[in-house]
Amino acid sequence: MQKYLIKKLQKKVSIILISIIILITFIERSFSEDNVFIIDEIKVEGSIDLKFSRDKFIDKAFLDSFKVLMSKVLLTRDFDKSKDIDLKKIKSLIKSFQIIEETYRNNEYMGIYKIFYDDKLVKKFLAEKNISFSQPKKITSIFFPILFINDEIKNLSENFFYVNWNKIEIKNELINFVLPLEELDDISKMESMKSSIEDIDVNFFTNKYNVKNYAFVFMDYNSKKLNIHVKTNFDNNKMTKNVTYILDDINNESKLNEILKDLKTQITDIWKEANVVNLLMPLSIKVKFKHENFGCRFGWKCGNQIVKNLANFV
Repeated sequence: MQKYLIKKLQKKVSIILISIIILITFIERSFSEDNVFIIDEIKVEGSIDLKFSRDKFIDKAFLDSFKVLMSKVLLTRDFDKSKDIDLKKIKSLIKSFQIIEETYRNNEYMGIYKIFYDDKLVKKFLAEKNISFSQPKKITSIFFPILFINDEIKNLSENFFYVNWNKIEIKNELINFVLPLEELDDISKMESMKSSIEDIDVNFFTNKYNVKNYAFVFMDYNSKKLNIHVKTNFDNNKMTKNVTYILDDINNESKLNEILKDLKTQITDIWKEANVVNLLMPLSIKVKFKHENFGCRFGWKCGNQIVKNLANFV
C-alpha cells in the first residue's frame, strides 16, 4: 500500500513539475516574439584596399543591426534615445553572429550577416534607460481612407493615400494593410456623415471584409491644412488620434509621400503602444491544478482545486 501511495504521489508531483515547466516556457515565449531578437539579412559592402579589415565590416553589421532591432521594438518617439549607443555596448548585447554570405570580387567586399541578440540583456538595457519596449505581433488590418478636398469627397481611385498606401514602405512593417473596394454606397454614406465623423460607425464600412482590425482615416484638406482623424481597432484595442499637416499644394506628390509615410508610421506606433511591456514590473500568474482529494490520505488540506501563485519569472 505504501509503495502504491508513493508511486501515485510521484506521479502527481511529476504532473505539477511538468505543468510548471510548460508555464515557464509559455511565459518566456509570450515575452519574446519569434525571432524579434534575430536580425537577418544585414548587408555590408565596401572597397578592398591596403587597409582592408574584415572586422570593420563586421562592426558596421553590428551597428546596422542594432538600428533595425530598435526600429522593431521601440516607439518612434524613443528612437533618439538609442541613437548614441556606442559599439562596445552594442557588442555586449549580442550573443553571436553568423556570416550568411561573403564575396571578394573586383576589389569589392560584400557580406550578409545574421545577428543574434540576447533578449534579457536588451530588455535590461532598455529598462535602465527608461525606454519603452514594445513587442507586437504582425497583424492584418483593413485601411480605409476617406479624403475631402475643399469639401468635395474624392473617389478612392482619385485618393492619393488609397492609391499609394502599399507602395510606400516603412522599416519593419508590422501591419499587413488590406485596401477596400470602391463602393458608391460607402462614399455616399461618408459624404452625408462628414459633420459627425467622430461618431461614425466604422463597422458599417469594415465588416464586409472579414477583417477585425481596421485603420479608418478621415482626411479633410482646407486652407492649406490637411486635418486627419484616425480611428483604429487592433486586436480589440480601440484608439483615436488627430493629426494636422501643413500642405500648401494638395498636388505636391513629394510632400504627400512624406505625409503618407509619417501617417503609416504613426498608425504602426498605435499598434506598438498597445503592446508596450513594463520591464520593471514582475509578472504574477495563477496556475490551477485539479486533484481528486489525493492529499487527504497524507493529512494535507483537501479541496477540489489547488491554486499556486507563480511570480518573478521575468
